[in-house]
Amino acid sequence: MPHKQKDYFLYLPRTPERERWGVEVLGGGFARIPAKIYYPPIGHPTDHSFNYEKGRVLQSLQILCVTEGKGLLKTASNSTQRITAGSVFVLIPGEWHTYRPDPKTGWAEHWIELDGIVPRRLLADGIFSATKCVFTEGAGVGAAFMKIHPLLDGRRHASASELAVAAMELLSACAMLSGGGTNRAKHLEKIAIAERRLSSPIDGPPDLKALAKELSWGYSYFRREFKKQTGLSPWQYHLQARFSLAQRSLMTTSDTLEEIAQSTGFGSAFHLSNAFKKAFGKSPGHWREHHPPDEPLSGR
Repeated sequence: MPHKQKDYFLYLPRTPERERWGVEVLGGGFARIPAKIYYPPIGHPTDHSFNYEKGRVLQSLQILCVTEGKGLLKTASNSTQRITAGSVFVLIPGEWHTYRPDPKTGWAEHWIELDGIVPRRLLADGIFSATKCVFTEGAGVGAAFMKIHPLLDGRRHASASELAVAAMELLSACAMLSGGGTNRAKHLEKIAIAERRLSSPIDGPPDLKALAKELSWGYSYFRREFKKQTGLSPWQYHLQARFSLAQRSLMTTSDTLEEIAQSTGFGSAFHLSNAFKKAFGKSPGHWREHHPPDEPLSGR
């Protein structure tokens, strides 16, 4: 029989252990607010409690998902927005906001508060923004909250790593919504295909125009979107894959430089050495000297 989620809220202190996983869960909860009931529920810390007229400002990222009822959200960057069942909204650190359920319907809300390197990077990269903060929920957000609640409401004792993984899943689902939901997922799938093509095989230069055509994208669009997602142009990505293979070969085998050059698509020891020096400021021989093979792999 499915578990009926009970109301709860929990606030957690910052700890070095939670910080080291990149995503710190600072709080979370679930509340089913009946019609004509005062909002928000009492008992929250003074820096989080608020009323609709005055609103509040938080210092960490909050994500809320409304699964029943309807209400309103207002932020410093947006006029009043209607929230309905299936809405997800993201509250940006430092941004004034206020929200409440409609007194005629109430609502059911799932929420979590996050900080850490990963949320901050998503904010810095514009994945979540103050101007676009309300989305229509996909199955991923609700499913992620269903994994998070047992870790916070006392049904399970979770480690910092478990909580971080669950929070990452929620962030990923929300990022999909902010980027266009299903269309965004298909977009990222194409980028993943391109990454695999550019990583292997490494026996020669890739035909980037043919790859773009395979993905049903124009060449310029492919280059722009690939760099936006990976931080590297398609050619730079391919070159980095070849360098990574060359480095592993230098570190873990006793193959000659000529053999490594052939297996990584550089053609000759001269071309590999020249490209390696430009990329890393040192020769392959110097690299191998400081990263000697633990055991030759040839003959295995």
